[in-house]
Amino acid sequence: MEEKYDIGLSEFTVIDRQTTDADDYVYTLDLTDKPSVCPLCGSKLHVHKTTERKVQDLHQFGHRVGLIIHSHRYRCSNKDCGNTVGEDYPSIYSSGKMTVRLRDLLKKEAFFHTFKELADEYGISISAVSTLFKEEAEELNKKYKVIAPKILGIDELHLKKNYCGVFVNIEEGRVIEIKDNRSKKTVIKFIESMEDRGNIECVTMDMWNPYRDAVAATLPKIPVVVDKFHVIKELNKELDTVRSATTKKLKERKERVSLKNNRFLLLSASENLTKAQNVSLQKLLDAYPEFTTPYLLKESFRDIYLCESRAEAEKMFTEWVETCEAESFSGFDQFISMVYNWKTEIFNYFDHPYTNAETESLNRTIRDLDKDGRGYSFDVLRDKVVLKHLIPRRTGKFEF
Repeated sequence: MEEKYDIGLSEFTVIDRQTTDADDYVYTLDLTDKPSVCPLCGSKLHVHKTTERKVQDLHQFGHRVGLIIHSHRYRCSNKDCGNTVGEDYPSIYSSGKMTVRLRDLLKKEAFFHTFKELADEYGISISAVSTLFKEEAEELNKKYKVIAPKILGIDELHLKKNYCGVFVNIEEGRVIEIKDNRSKKTVIKFIESMEDRGNIECVTMDMWNPYRDAVAATLPKIPVVVDKFHVIKELNKELDTVRSATTKKLKERKERVSLKNNRFLLLSASENLTKAQNVSLQKLLDAYPEFTTPYLLKESFRDIYLCESRAEAEKMFTEWVETCEAESFSGFDQFISMVYNWKTEIFNYFDHPYTNAETESLNRTIRDLDKDGRGYSFDVLRDKVVLKHLIPRRTGKFEF
């Protein structure tokens, strides 16, 4: 008995299916309802020319699928008319290289996979995937509106040899926009472009003056919170400068314990060290007391973020500065000046305990995306990051 195949393309009849050496399926198709009369004069049509059209389709049961369509062109039998008529294929994309359903799949999957991955998977060109992605992105951009979030995160990311402005909905953990620079003018323009700016209750950022100035100009009554991780990061930079200078001096000594991994041990949060690493740290501090004061000062500053109130935190910071002076330690002078310059925003954290940790995580994702894409333009990268939440995805357990 002849086996019949149904591939879900209603205008076609499947004539045959072959399996290639690569375990791909190749279906041979013919149009089910062929044109029979001339649309101009109503005379009978006859086949004038037959060609094969090769088209890519969706995978089927783990097999790649190709379609060979017996495509016909017809000529009117009325010699006085001589009209020629082609066949219409609603299921085939206008490019003629793939089905509409494959086109629709690629348009969406291009937001979640690299263009090369999809091109390799479906045996099409990277440029074809790129074109489909841009078509979809253009349509999504027409309807994309930036609604101001409750907690707005502002950060930057180094891309394409330039610092880009990154804007995040902190509560949802989603990038809402990326700009190709981080200037005050750009930040102001973006904030002013958001709908429902009255939603914003707080803005988190790092210590970049144009961000603070832009928020002051557009959201003057909204509290700004400097991310605590950026503050600690700046403190660690200062400690690393001290560590490096001290280590260079110590290298001239003949009798010393190994200084291997001293950077990691000194800069890591004490609670993140293993028992063995804590033993190594103590040996390092015992052997080189020059490291002890800056290390303990670093750790005691981190304790400020354990305070339960702003007043307690500010008091503890004042005492910390006094300790630096009492120890005659000047290695953190620049850091102390920075904290005083941003004191309001830094200690706003204790009234509005939000951080840019989510932003940092998203920035790493963007960097990875840029690396994997190997040459994405800024616009493509921006669209992939900002618009992908608009693409519906199946999630959760299957329900019968």
